[in-house]
Amino acid sequence: MASLLTATQKANFEKGISNLFDTFKQDIIVYKEPKVVITDINKPRVFGYNENSDIQNINYIPVTGVFSAIVKYKRDQKEERLGDTANLIDYGQVDIKVKSDANDFIQNNGATINISINDLMFKIVSSQSVRRYISSEYYHYILERER
Repeated sequence: MASLLTATQKANFEKGISNLFDTFKQDIIVYKEPKVVITDINKPRVFGYNENSDIQNINYIPVTGVFSAIVKYKRDQKEERLGDTANLIDYGQVDIKVKSDANDFIQNNGATINISINDLMFKIVSSQSVRRYISSEYYHYILERER
């Protein structure tokens, strides 16, 4: 198939995209729903009337992953007044672009609860969008700040 670019130009372009990602990337933490581990299977799990819940029998193991992403804050960040006080809560949207390892972690192994960027919690408000650059793929998500 004919191409507008030579193989060398394609390789240089992909190297440039990879260098751009590596230059401006920052770490994000992806929080998944925790795994539930029951320590004693013989104890009843469903509690009825006049029974005490046995919280020690259920353990929650956190599932997290640290990945690299390009983070882009949108220009129209908003503020919301907190009740009758003069305090304002910042919220807005953030675009992230991640590689396939982060995308696989976000899409698989249970629901993604939050993504932490610079110690701020965000939730995913979009589906994934694939961005292809010749043969490399990046995945784009839109996040919104937790209120």
